[in-house]
Amino acid sequence: MLYLEHLPCPVLVTSCSGRVLHINRDFKQLVTPESSDNMDYYLPPASRIFLHTYAWPLLLRNHEFNELYMQLQSADGQQIPVMTNARLIEAEGERVVIWLFFVAKERQRFEAELLKARKHAQENAIELTKVNIELQKANAKLSQYAQEAKTKADKFAQLSLTDPLTNLGNRRALTRDVKQWMNTANSESVASLLLIDVDFFKQINDCFGHAEGDEVLRHLAKQLLKSAGKHDTVIRHGGEEFALWLPNLDQEEAKRTAQRVHDHMVQILVGNKPITVSIGIASMAQNRQDTGIFLDLLLAEADAAVYEAKARGRNCTICFSDMD
Repeated sequence: MLYLEHLPCPVLVTSCSGRVLHINRDFKQLVTPESSDNMDYYLPPASRIFLHTYAWPLLLRNHEFNELYMQLQSADGQQIPVMTNARLIEAEGERVVIWLFFVAKERQRFEAELLKARKHAQENAIELTKVNIELQKANAKLSQYAQEAKTKADKFAQLSLTDPLTNLGNRRALTRDVKQWMNTANSESVASLLLIDVDFFKQINDCFGHAEGDEVLRHLAKQLLKSAGKHDTVIRHGGEEFALWLPNLDQEEAKRTAQRVHDHMVQILVGNKPITVSIGIASMAQNRQDTGIFLDLLLAEADAAVYEAKARGRNCTICFSDMD
């Protein structure tokens, strides 16, 4: 049984009566250099009793067992804890038992290492969980900061498009809305622009003060919003001048909007008298023009029409196309 010398553990081969047939080098080094005819020689008393009352009956019944705790006895009388595997086989026409022994101290060391490693892994898992929670908190804070930054950016963007006195849009907002319309409308689509200028506004400021003048402008903004349609844009163009952008409305429809504006002006009283406004209308087809050029032309024509309305006595509406 030379192959037994190559097994990495102590090996004992016996007959079914316990007679020793062979021991390998590792077994000799573990117990004692002396040899014996019976395996009982290598066991302390308690293990001999366990061997005969439990291990042998189990082996003869099942032809094998695994990892039974036993003890071997060294040459100096020390007891060596071992885990024992045994198997009953046929070898050269004879039934023999091969006993494999694994020193339990080594097993205990390995188990201790495994427990230590498992504990270390659990501690790492706990730390990773803590780190993950902190990362989630940090991510939540970053998301909150990002949302707050976006909200502030949106607010600043909105402020850049808003007239602070009236809360209407400003020239920048008008440019944005005209550009959006030009990106979606076809070349034949017509839009109109109304410029509304408050008549004798300087006299209002001079007679009643700038605070009253500001209040008039705020009231005017509200009345213009009432006059506009849901797709129209109302802006404060500057000073006492306002603009109404009417996408997809031609000149006749723009005139009706202008009349609504005049009608709403009776709601604004200064010194118990309603204010009046002069309105200039410009209408134009898109014709695939550049946004800036298109808007500048509309504003120039509407502005010329406003001056004409002023020249004709104020409190009226003039269309640029109707001017001589």
